[in-house]
Amino acid sequence: MTSPQVSILVPVYNREKLLCECLESALGQIFSDFEVVVCDNASTDRTWQVCQEFAQRDPRIRIFRNDTNVGPVRNWQRCFNEARGTFGSVLFSDDLLKPTFLAETLPWIQDPQVGFVFTQAEIGTEPGNGRIAYQCLPASSAVSSETFIYAAVRGREVAISPGHALFRMEDLRKSLVLDIPSPTFSNFASHGAGIDRLLFLLTASRYTKIAFVAAPLAFFRSHQTSITLNLDRSRYSDYHHQANVWYALQSGNPGLLKLAMARAWLSAMNTQRRFVSPVEIHKKYIVDDTRPVSMQTLLSQSLRIVTNVLIRRLHLPEKYALA
Repeated sequence: MTSPQVSILVPVYNREKLLCECLESALGQIFSDFEVVVCDNASTDRTWQVCQEFAQRDPRIRIFRNDTNVGPVRNWQRCFNEARGTFGSVLFSDDLLKPTFLAETLPWIQDPQVGFVFTQAEIGTEPGNGRIAYQCLPASSAVSSETFIYAAVRGREVAISPGHALFRMEDLRKSLVLDIPSPTFSNFASHGAGIDRLLFLLTASRYTKIAFVAAPLAFFRSHQTSITLNLDRSRYSDYHHQANVWYALQSGNPGLLKLAMARAWLSAMNTQRRFVSPVEIHKKYIVDDTRPVSMQTLLSQSLRIVTNVLIRRLHLPEKYALA
């Protein structure tokens, strides 16, 4: 059997009420050369029966079931390993894809210099009633990978969730980190926050360009059982700061590390409503005995971040931005 060009990857656990709509959106793509890989993480409701019903009616759906619940991130990994496509997109079981998602993203990633392509997304309780997120560029275009990486670490609104992006399957497999070394946090694989960001950062580091489609081609559903919504918001930010710091350390880029630490420092003070020592931030995010980033450095980097945020919010010319 010929392998499909794209694998739509659906990790699922106890989503019997939402999975049908999710799978319908996958099957509704106007681009036709794809498969849907569904991995059920030992659900205790009727999710597996829903999977079986869809697989029986449409041969493009391939279903797998874990004997035990292996946690969300290892279930992502199962999806990645079972996929047969050249390209892959993760579709979380409570989310939806617009019918043109693959048709509009695939042409961009066929450029071998493009690491991945991501789109805007609508976030809300029902399609049509949400806010449009990830409006990072005024038009569809490709930017340098360095631009994307610095924007992500700086905290600009770029891709975080793999649910609105298209990758090469080999990169999804290579870029999946099952846990992030941290002096403070553990078991990132139990929720995926931070690990999702590394899918983008690690992949971006292998390519020269990243592409963006300025249209909301994915819908992220806000609901009471969402893993993201059930994480403490301050802790959710901490996980992503840890991912940024770890990535910056791995990259060996001192400037990127300073930026990641400054962003974490500003976030900590904003959340805790008090002055936070740079040494405290160092101990929170850096595992080894690397020399702490100085107060002067953090102040300098923080000034750049705050100034550039104000420039964007006031719609001032980009020439005023601090590099």
